[in-house]
This record gives sequence, structure tokens and C-alpha cells, in this order.
Amino acid sequence: MKPREQAAAVTQTLEHILASPAFRNSKQCQKFLRYVVEHSISGSEEMLKERTIGVEVFGREPDYETGEDPVVRVRATEVRKRLAQFYQESAGPGDMRMEMPQGSYRTEFHSQLAVEAVAKHPPRRWSRLWIVPLLLLVAAIVWLAMPVRHPAASLDRFWAPVVAGTRPVMIYCGQPVVYFLSPEVHKRYRAKLPPDQRQRGSYVVQLDPDELLHGRDIVAVTDQFVGIGNAQTAASLSAMFASRGHAVEIRYANDLSFADLRGAPTVLIGAFSNLWTLEMTSQLRFVFEQEEGARRVRDRTDGRTWQPSHIEPDGKAPEDYAVVSRLMDSATGQILIAAAGITQYGTRAAGEFLTDPARFREALPKAPADWERRNLQVLLWTAVYKGTPAPPKVVAVHFW
Repeated sequence: MKPREQAAAVTQTLEHILASPAFRNSKQCQKFLRYVVEHSISGSEEMLKERTIGVEVFGREPDYETGEDPVVRVRATEVRKRLAQFYQESAGPGDMRMEMPQGSYRTEFHSQLAVEAVAKHPPRRWSRLWIVPLLLLVAAIVWLAMPVRHPAASLDRFWAPVVAGTRPVMIYCGQPVVYFLSPEVHKRYRAKLPPDQRQRGSYVVQLDPDELLHGRDIVAVTDQFVGIGNAQTAASLSAMFASRGHAVEIRYANDLSFADLRGAPTVLIGAFSNLWTLEMTSQLRFVFEQEEGARRVRDRTDGRTWQPSHIEPDGKAPEDYAVVSRLMDSATGQILIAAAGITQYGTRAAGEFLTDPARFREALPKAPADWERRNLQVLLWTAVYKGTPAPPKVVAVHFW
């Protein structure tokens, strides 16, 4: 294929991908993928460096610290997962396939037709037959030299019991309670604004700090919203299961019963917004608790606690803790996994831990040989930079 024809095919495929369900609801992932594809086509290697992407795509300052603000690496991981989801669900024969290998932001393009042609017309096996045993010998040597706990293999072993069956994995997101201001409050606020400042759509109501509100001015809203941390983790897990060819069923709010939990392996997402998580993990070693408004994780064996150093009234925090739990035979009779943080940042970090082989491997240096058949809990910590959690760090691990 000529360069101009390839560029046209790549551009057409890019637009198809960006409009797909895997990408159309994430403006940042769309912007990121479009940027790296365009500069990969043009061969502008200098524009594909992490710092440059942070500045050009995410509006960071030119001297920002990439080690402290991992926004590019986080989004790259998410884009790779969304691409895997797209090709699992949407790609058809003849499509141009694009991939962004780990450790690089340069996108590679492959013609699906070429791949199929090779599959249909493999090289003649009778030519240079001596190569076959040599390759087998080399493969055996490499396999023997590999560490037993290869990152991808370790994560596969964790999920193997979950995907072994044929039933879809249940993914359940908790329901936060959201409070609305009544229409009367909005009406009073907008009446004070000049006509040209009366915003349409969503806007921030800036009330006088001394303005008096009554109970009728506050409206509790349930069963309508999902937190960003829960949604991000659900999307990451869905993409991972899609890459493994396993179906999922996502439930929200009150759309989950104990009978549902008994019917299939389940992943519970979120802690304080998810009563099922609090109930099913309440007797484990690491538990979530709330006392006088303070939320934390407690070790039931020695009473030690972990909590963010500070949480703003709007829920923002400079750090967070999360707990990943896996029960091989829970009270439901099924495998049960919980991924939950004290705030949404920890929940997002737990989702990354459960889908990133490198992050997951950090929990295994002292794991027993048969750890994949045991119950486990992993306590995680993450720093938060400008609203984005950094890759999680393992604080403690418990197998039983």
C-alpha cells in the first residue's frame, strides 16, 4: 500500500474507532488517540514524547513533573484497553488495525488483509526443516529462563477462576446519593444574573455564604448517578474481559439482589457507595469504616488504620487508600471480588491494579505457591495529582 493510501486508510479507521462505543464517551481518550495517530503517520517522533503529549494534549505546563503527574501514562493505558475493546467488539475483516505497544506512544498500523493472507498462505513447511527444531529448542530455553511470576501470567492466574465458566461476570457499581438544589433556588439565583450571564446547561450556583436554605431547598437524588471512580473501574474491567473474550453484565444502583450474587462471579466496585461491598467484606482483615464523618481502612488484626491526610468538603484528596479483595468461596457460593477506595481516586487505583500486569505483580513477591487458589486482600495507596491517581503502591497483602 502506498504511503498516501495507507494514510487515508488509517484516517478512515481512526474516525471509525473514535465514533465507536469504546471511545465516543471519552473526549480525552479521543483527543489522545487522534494526536498520537496523526504524529505517528507524519513520523514526528519528537512530538510523541511524554512531556510533549502532556503539554499539547492535556494542557500541562512545559516544565511539569512527569513523575509526579502521570496523566499521559494513565490515559495511554486506558486507550490501549479501549482499543482492545474496540477490536474485540467492532473490527471486521479488512480493517486497518492500529496498536500502541507498551512503553511507546508511537502507534503502529497493520492491514488486517495482510494478516489474513499470511494465515491462509503460510510458508512452505518443507523449506529449511532444520529451523523448526532449532526454534523449539530456543523457545524451551527462553521459557525455562523466564521468571515463574511473569507479570501477564500472574494477572491471568488471578482471573482464571473467574473466566473459567460460561456465565457473564457481574460487575456492580454502587450508587452515591446526590443532592440537588430545588428549582426555586436556581430561579432565585438566575434572577440575580444579567441576561447575558444566565448559563445554559450545567453551571455552578454561587450562593452567598450567609444565604439561608430550608429543607425543601435540598432534594436527595438516588438511583441516577455513578461516581467517576466506579465508572472508570467498570470500563477498565469490561475492556479487560472483552480482550479475554468473556462477557460481562453491568448492574447499577438497586438492580442487584443476593440471588444475582449467587448466580455468577461478581466484581463489586466502590466502598461507601456500595453497601454490598461493606457487607461482604465486613469480616475480612482489611475493612472500611466510618466514625464521626472520618472514613478509613482498618486492620482488624491489630487495629491499625489508614486514611487520606485530608479530604476536601467536595471529596477531593491528595492521596487515597484502596482494598482489593478476592473470596474464592464467598457467602454467595461464587467467586467474589471487591475493588474499592475510600474515595473515587482509590477505586480508580484498584481498577488499575486489577487490569495492569505490572501493578499486580507487586503484590506477589511473598505469595504462597498456590496463591491463585486462595482468598486474598491487597491494601493499596495512591497519590493524587491534579485529580488523577498515580499508579498504586502495595502497602500490605494477606492470603488465607
